[in-house]
Amino acid sequence: MKKILYILIFLCHKPVYADEIQDCDVMTYETGSITLGFKAGGFGFGVGPEVSFGSSSGVKWGNNLQYMVAEYMELCSRYNTGRVSKEDYDKEIQLIIHRSRNFTFKMNEMFRRKKQLMFNEMESLQ
Repeated sequence: MKKILYILIFLCHKPVYADEIQDCDVMTYETGSITLGFKAGGFGFGVGPEVSFGSSSGVKWGNNLQYMVAEYMELCSRYNTGRVSKEDYDKEIQLIIHRSRNFTFKMNEMFRRKKQLMFNEMESLQ
């Protein structure tokens, strides 16, 4: 009897999903390419034009976007599966954006100081 009850509960359980699905593929891309060339020589002495087709896909990584995009994709999948409420999703998105901007600002400041230090060293050599 318990097994039947467990089966009924399992079958009646409906997973909770988000009301509006977020687009998690913001940073993905796909490109195609055609390569034209001319071949001459080889074992069979093949001579003539050569055409090849290729494609690539992936994620557009910038200087410091990798960590932010990984956080966003993880949060997006949690939201789409109903593990995060809309309010928590909005709060965490703002935290991700704030951390990213803060990190970018710190990196720019570090490179500016490093550039100034190298400039001062070059000036002192003269």
